[in-house]
Amino acid sequence: MKTFKFQMITIIVLTFGLIQTSNAQKQQSGLYLTYNDYVNHKLSYTADKIKKNEFIGSKNVTVVGNGKKTVLAKDQLFGYHDADNKDYRFQDGKAYQIVDTTGFYIYSYDKLVQQGKGPKPTKVYYFSKKSVDAIQPLTPENIAVAFPKNTKFKNMVELASKSDIKLDAYDAQSNEFKIKELYSESLQ
Repeated sequence: MKTFKFQMITIIVLTFGLIQTSNAQKQQSGLYLTYNDYVNHKLSYTADKIKKNEFIGSKNVTVVGNGKKTVLAKDQLFGYHDADNKDYRFQDGKAYQIVDTTGFYIYSYDKLVQQGKGPKPTKVYYFSKKSVDAIQPLTPENIAVAFPKNTKFKNMVELASKSDIKLDAYDAQSNEFKIKELYSESLQ
């Protein structure tokens, strides 16, 4: 009988602990109206659910929270924060995940790319020099245009691309993208 009580108490404690942990990991989601809201992590229109409506090409985002449904134009917003603790920026009706902000911004976007028998989602990387600059594909040509005065950086990027080094390669040991490593080296 004592063993049964001990097992039941253990199960209850573990279950409660798991529930608390899973609730603690979920973040509040909502919209960033401006870049300053993003920097200060000030969410407007907090939500239970954010519908980006990207597949249908909608220029609006739908926020469902507290039993209310609100529709807003994406071009009037900076971006949003999701329940998985990821931040996104809107541009041209698409939501780009903000993956790095040191020195300049790197974004990712899951794009359907034809592979084999059909299209498959593929993570494609983009960048912007500043938060207000247009998001553009992460290519050596675009880097050269965005950083005209940093000749060392442009040359390093060009050399890396000729050596078949992918600019969007991520080094788990140093916790940074190759392009960011080149940028840091160019500033020294």
